[in-house]
Amino acid sequence: MTVIVNYLNGRVESLIGPAARWWQRATSTGCADVPGVLDEEAARTLRDQLIAAGLIEPATADAPRSSFSTFRGPPWEPSWGTQEMAAGLTALVPAPLRTTARAAIALAVVLVVLAAGRRRGRTARLIRLLTVAGTWARGAAPAERVRSIAHAVRRAGMVVPSRVACLEESAAIVLVLASARQRVTWCHGVAADPVRVHAWVEDALGRPVAEPPGMTARFAVLRTIPDRGEDIRQ
Repeated sequence: MTVIVNYLNGRVESLIGPAARWWQRATSTGCADVPGVLDEEAARTLRDQLIAAGLIEPATADAPRSSFSTFRGPPWEPSWGTQEMAAGLTALVPAPLRTTARAAIALAVVLVVLAAGRRRGRTARLIRLLTVAGTWARGAAPAERVRSIAHAVRRAGMVVPSRVACLEESAAIVLVLASARQRVTWCHGVAADPVRVHAWVEDALGRPVAEPPGMTARFAVLRTIPDRGEDIRQ
């Protein structure tokens, strides 16, 4: 199975079988002409659907072709419902009033950024915000500090009359810490069986913070801020 995440609008699509193999070859070469995988009609239909979804764009004959970055996630086999994942509301942990107020402000900023402008660019706007916020930091935030902020953000989210889930919470955590010139790693990944996406934060040692045990191990990390290649342990 191949899962495609559009980081402009956050849309997620999945491909299986020959369609997945077509995508893997096409993205590695930057060329939509992939012989021997799909018949001509099926390939044309798939291309049209991907264009309509905003996942690919037709290029002119003289335009340079570029390949896409692809990531191989943890090996997955159909679970047939035999694997379980923790779900449901967790107990709220007390947080200082001042910290909760800062968390509420950060959460409001995230929600405004997601709602303002065209919907097709909502995820791209959020990523730009987190990237800029990351430049404010001068050092890594201690794990306990990150955990405290995470609990404050979740408490603030309980009274917000809007959707507040892992994407909004993790982004708000980054903003609160960035305002104190502290760094944390924002992670976004995808898992299969069933297909789902998740966003979370990790401390300076790469450990997920305020997440159920084993939760993030199921996800292939597609994007991090700052990038994994940067030194985030200074």
